[in-house]
Amino acid sequence: MQQAVEEYRGYRIDVEPIRDCSDLWDFEYTITSLAGGEPRARSKTVGGYATSDVARFAGIEVARTEIDNLLAS
Repeated sequence: MQQAVEEYRGYRIDVEPIRDCSDLWDFEYTITSLAGGEPRARSKTVGGYATSDVARFAGIEVARTEIDNLLAS
């Protein structure tokens, strides 16, 4: 499975699609500050995406939202 990697607002996002127990797709992602610091590992557990591509896209969007929230606080 192909990982997605993106830099967004000073963070690196790594998303890996994973197959869930009902043969649909889910994702795990990690965000890491480009300025240093510990990576934050996260996973989406409700999943249900039809393809790995859709799961990757969803993971990027969820990670972007988390980064936006981190920067807003």
